[in-house]
Amino acid sequence: MEYLLLGVAAGTVAGLIPGIGIFATLLLCYPWVLQLSVVEAFTFYLALATTTQYIGSVSATVFGVPGEASSLPAVTEGNSLFKAGRGSDAISGAALGSLLAGLLTVFFISLASPLFPYIHILFTTYIQATVLFLVCAVIIFTSNKNIFISLALASFGFYLGSIGCDSNSSVDICHVPVPYDEVYSGLPLVSVLGALFVFPQMLKQVDVKEQQSFQLKHNYIYQLKLFINNIYSSLRGFLIGFCFGFTPGASTVLSSNAAHRAEIFLQKDYKKGNYKALVGAESANNSAAFTTLMPLFLLGLPLTGSEALFYDLMSIKGFTFNNAIDVDFFFNVIIYNMILINILAFLVAWPFAKYISFIYKIPLKLISIFVFVCLLYVMWLVGGNSLQSWYYVQVFFVLLPLGYLLRKFDLIPLVFVFILQDKLYFTFLTSKDLLLTLF
Repeated sequence: MEYLLLGVAAGTVAGLIPGIGIFATLLLCYPWVLQLSVVEAFTFYLALATTTQYIGSVSATVFGVPGEASSLPAVTEGNSLFKAGRGSDAISGAALGSLLAGLLTVFFISLASPLFPYIHILFTTYIQATVLFLVCAVIIFTSNKNIFISLALASFGFYLGSIGCDSNSSVDICHVPVPYDEVYSGLPLVSVLGALFVFPQMLKQVDVKEQQSFQLKHNYIYQLKLFINNIYSSLRGFLIGFCFGFTPGASTVLSSNAAHRAEIFLQKDYKKGNYKALVGAESANNSAAFTTLMPLFLLGLPLTGSEALFYDLMSIKGFTFNNAIDVDFFFNVIIYNMILINILAFLVAWPFAKYISFIYKIPLKLISIFVFVCLLYVMWLVGGNSLQSWYYVQVFFVLLPLGYLLRKFDLIPLVFVFILQDKLYFTFLTSKDLLLTLF
């Protein structure tokens, strides 16, 4: 239970502070998560990823600041409701919709659990390779307005991942561009991601100021009745999120925006600050937050940057997703925890929302400085495990100027390909051998 509560707490902070998010939070917790057992690590990550989706709507509603990219519809509708004095209605509607969609998603995926063993049979090594390259292609095509920029970033990520010597290969493969002994071990994950992803995100500061407006005092019974009267918007959002959640690269973002547009389309008298559109978008967001994890859990195929980082963490522990997660593990660890996490995150996002917003009393610059110092500590700590603390810090500072130069771009293609470089290279060789055999 303690790791579940820690995950909820971390997800609350990640959802509230712009530029932090799931990925950066998981990276900051990297050395600690490495020390956890498999079950503890799963519990923490599930709580972190789920709670962030709940809390993002709170900051979007009260401050007009999306904690996550998927919370953008909440800025449009929730913040407008807040300005109209209906902030409590917006927060409760988003939380109730997220809870309903989250529990429905858990229920329907549980019903499909008897089919899990057959998924492994259907997805052979070659099919998994195809899906993995398809995921990369989708991320590259959707991450930046210019596809050539995304391709260049992905290629650079692959290049960085190839630096060092591959000790797992039957043939010694070494790529050491500089005459420095430490480079033979490769570039440290936490240093590269800290400099080229977390640091650029921290530079995207948002001026957070609470907007003053008179707020109507509606009690919990009124808000619950309001949600029930508009429950079909939540159910539509759930269906959209459940289906779109399997979309590689941008499942929660795509789902929340698609549900938002659907509710607008269904209303002839739509006006900005629409309760139904908010509920639909947040329901889709939370449904997709769980379904997007299923390819990772069942096939070992991460679809997002944070999933790729979690995949790397678990691989270091010797955990193999597509073999180790059976029906018993799925129910005893994943389903059981997801039910508890949704309930706890719901309580934080609705009844206790007025308390968590006090974090905005701290200037964002101070938070950024604190995160930067924590990053350095994480690198020093993780590097110390292999007596390379100075090397980890040096790589971080060498890449820092590059992170600054790339701050205006979406660096997910670079991050995703860098983390999975070994897996991509292996699947490429496997696919090449198959094609040579066939032709």
